[in-house]
Amino acid sequence: MPNDVVRNKLSKKIGALSLDKDDLRKLLDILQQRAKTASEIEYKRFEETKVENLEQFKHNMEICSMLKITVVGFKSEELFGTIEDVFGSVSFPDSVKTIYVNSDVVYRANFNYYPSNHFQLYIDFSKPKVFDFSFQPSDRTPNDSEFIVQGDDSMWVNGVFHEIDAFVKDRPSKAPKIHRGSVYDLLVWLVGLPLGFYICNKYQQSPFVASLESSFLNNLAMTYFFFLSLFLLRVLFHYFRWVYPMIEYKCKRDRSAAHQAAVLSITLGIVGKVLYDVFQNILR
Repeated sequence: MPNDVVRNKLSKKIGALSLDKDDLRKLLDILQQRAKTASEIEYKRFEETKVENLEQFKHNMEICSMLKITVVGFKSEELFGTIEDVFGSVSFPDSVKTIYVNSDVVYRANFNYYPSNHFQLYIDFSKPKVFDFSFQPSDRTPNDSEFIVQGDDSMWVNGVFHEIDAFVKDRPSKAPKIHRGSVYDLLVWLVGLPLGFYICNKYQQSPFVASLESSFLNNLAMTYFFFLSLFLLRVLFHYFRWVYPMIEYKCKRDRSAAHQAAVLSITLGIVGKVLYDVFQNILR
C-alpha cells in the first residue's frame, strides 16, 4: 500500500440503544453486506495490478468477508461463528450480555492479511447493580459500547459509519439521560436535600421525640434520618439505572416492565405523600 494513502477513522460511543434479537440480526445483516462490499473493493485493487492467482485471491476475499461474531450471555454462554450459525444455534442465550464483531478478524486469522477497510462493533447490555457502590452515582454509567469504522476509502468509511449511527439513533433506550454524569448531583440538590429536611420535620412531629429526654440523642437521630434519606435516594437512583438501562436487550423473559411499574409506583407514592403534607401545612 502506498505510504501517502490517507486513512480515515470514525468512532462513536453508544449512549442509548434498545434492541431485541430481530433488531440485532438486522444490524448484523447490514454489516455483513458492508463487509462484502469492502472485500470487493480489496479485490478490484488487486485486479488492477494484474497479480498472479487472481481467482484464488478473489475466493479468499469472499471467504474472509463472512463475518464471525462473538455473543456472550448472562449465564456465561459464549458462541462464536457466522451470523447464520450463531443466530440459528439452539444455545443462543435468552438474554445477551455482549456482542462483538470485527470485520478483519478472518483476514488476519487465515492469511495474516490486513484489509484496507474494516469496522468493529461492541455492544455491552450489562446493567449496573443496584447495591454496587464501587462507582460514584454522579459519574456516567460505565459502558464500553462503541463502533469504529476505518479505512482508506472515505466513501465506504463514511457510509458505513453513518448507517450504523442512524440505526442506533432509531432505537434509543427509554431514559438515557439518567445515565449521564452529574445527574445525581442535581437530584441531590433538588430532591435529596428537601426530602431529608422533610423527613427530619416528620420525625420532630412524631411521638418518639417526646420520649427522648436527651437533646443529644434527638439531634443524633435527626442527623441519622437525614443521611438515611440521602442513602435511600442513592439506592433508588441506582434502581432507576438498573430498570432503565442505557443499552437494553429486550427478550421474552425480561421483567423490566414489572420493575418499571414498581419504581414508578414508589416514586409517585413518595412524591404524592410529600406534596400532600406540604399543601396540608400551607392550608392550615
